[in-house]
Amino acid sequence: MKKKLIILYLVFTIIPLAILDAVVIGGILRAEQTKRYHEMENVASAVKYACAAEFENAVKVANSIYTSKYIYDFMKTEFDSPLDYYMRYRDFFNDTLIDVVASQNDVSYKLFIDNKSVVNGSQFQRIECAYDEPWYKFMKEKGLKSGLFFDYNTKQVGLDSNTRKIFYFKVLDFYDYGSENVLLIDIDYGKFSRALVNMNYDLDAYLCDNEKILLTNGKDMSVAKPYSYVSQLESIGYTMDMQIYNQLLKIHVVDNNSEINNWWESWGIYLLILAVMNIIFPVLLLIRINRIAYGYTLREQVMIMTRQHAELLALHSQINPHFLFNALESIRMHCIIKKESETAYMIEKLAKLQRQYTEWGDDNTTIENEADFVNNYLELQKYRFGDRLSYSVDIEPDCKKYLVPKLTLVTFIENACIHGIESKVSNGWIFLRVHTKDNDMVIEIEDTGNGMSSQEVEKLLTSMRNADISMLEKKGRVGVVNACIRLKMVTDDKVLFGIDSEEGIGTIVTIVIPEECLKKGV
Repeated sequence: MKKKLIILYLVFTIIPLAILDAVVIGGILRAEQTKRYHEMENVASAVKYACAAEFENAVKVANSIYTSKYIYDFMKTEFDSPLDYYMRYRDFFNDTLIDVVASQNDVSYKLFIDNKSVVNGSQFQRIECAYDEPWYKFMKEKGLKSGLFFDYNTKQVGLDSNTRKIFYFKVLDFYDYGSENVLLIDIDYGKFSRALVNMNYDLDAYLCDNEKILLTNGKDMSVAKPYSYVSQLESIGYTMDMQIYNQLLKIHVVDNNSEINNWWESWGIYLLILAVMNIIFPVLLLIRINRIAYGYTLREQVMIMTRQHAELLALHSQINPHFLFNALESIRMHCIIKKESETAYMIEKLAKLQRQYTEWGDDNTTIENEADFVNNYLELQKYRFGDRLSYSVDIEPDCKKYLVPKLTLVTFIENACIHGIESKVSNGWIFLRVHTKDNDMVIEIEDTGNGMSSQEVEKLLTSMRNADISMLEKKGRVGVVNACIRLKMVTDDKVLFGIDSEEGIGTIVTIVIPEECLKKGV
C-alpha cells in the first residue's frame, strides 16, 4: 500500500508539478529571448532613423545647390582675370544664402568646377583638384552620380592626426547633362557619432558596409581611430538593411547577453531546488506560479516601454521643420529678384525660430509658446502669399499653460497652408482656436481653402487615428502622422481626432485632449 501511495504521489503530484515547472521556466526563457530580440530590433530601427535624418540634412543642402540656376550661371561664367573672379565671387556670396543653409544643417561644402578661369578657394575649386581624392575615385569607379563616402585621412584643417570623414557627393548636371561639376558635402562625423552615443542604449549597434564599421553608438567610438572591420564583431544578434542613396548599408546589433545561451548554468540549480521544494511543499506551487505570472507581465510592460522609447527617439531624429527652409528659400528669391530690404526683417524672425527649436531639450512645450511659433510662421507665409492669406489665433487664457508636443500645432497649420490655401486662387483664411469644453482641451485648425472630398477626408482621418511609426517610411503628409503619433504617446492613445471638410469651402481639423491627459508647464 505504501508503495502504491508513493507511486500515486509521484504520478499525480510530483511528475505533473515538474512538468508544469519545466513549461513555466521554458516560457520565461522564451520570453527573455523574445524581449531581447525586440530590444535589438528597436535599437536598429532608432539608429536607422537617426542616420537617415542626419544624411537628409546634407541632401537638402545638396538639392538646394543642385537646382539653383544662380549657382549654375556662376559656375559657367568665364572670368576675365583673377580680380574679376574675386569681385564676382564676393558678390555671389552677398546675394545667396547658401552658407546660411549649410550652417543651419551643420555641414560644409565644396564645388569642384570644370572652369579654367576659376581661382581655387575655400568653396570653389577647379575639377582637377578632385582627381586624386579617394571620394572622387570611388565615385568614378562605381559610376555613381551621388552617394556617401566614408574616409580616414589627414586633411582636417587644424589637426595633425588622422580623422574619420563622411562625404556626400553629387554631380551637378541638373541644367547641363554630362557636366563634370561635382558638389562635395562634408558631414560632421563627430556630431553624428555623438548623436548615436547619446541615445544611451545598453546594446551596441554598428552601421556598416560590406567590410568597414562606419558608425556606432558604442562608448569606444573615436573620430581619430581608423575604421574597424565587420569581421571583428562577435555575437551579432540582429541585422537590418539600410538602402540609402544607391548604396546598401547594414545595421548590426551585438547581443552580448551570454546568460540566454548558457541557460542551464543559470537555471539548472534552481530547477532542482524547485523540484525538491515541490515535493516537500506542494502548496507553494500556486504561490510560485502567481509570482512567475506577475514577473512575466512586468517583463511585457518593460518591453512595451522599451519599444515606445525607441519610437520616440526615432521621431525626434525625424522631426525637421522643413517649412522653415521653404520659407527661407522664398525670402531668398524675393531678395535676389526684387532687392527688397524688408526681407531682412523676415530673415531675422526666421533665425529666431530656428534658434528656438534647434535644441529639443524636452519634447513638450506650452500652448502659449506653440502659438507664438504659429504666429511667426504665419507671418512668414503671409509675406509669401501677400493679401491672399489672412489668419487669426485665438487661445483661451486657461489653455495657454497646457503642454503639447513641440511643433504639433504648426504642423497642422503648415498642412492648411500647403493643401488648403496655396492652390486656391482667391483669398483665404486660417484660424487657430484653443479652448476648453467639458474640461477637455479642444484644438481647432480651420482654413477656407479648397477643401477635400469625402474619400480624402476618410483616408486622412484613418491615417491620423491609426498613426504609427511604420507610416513614417511612406510618402505623403509625414508631418501630420508624426504629430499624431506624439500626441497619442503623451495622452496614452486617448487623444481624439476629427475632420470636417467641404470641397470649395474649407476644412476644420479638431483635436480633443481629455482632461486626465492635460499637464501644465511653467
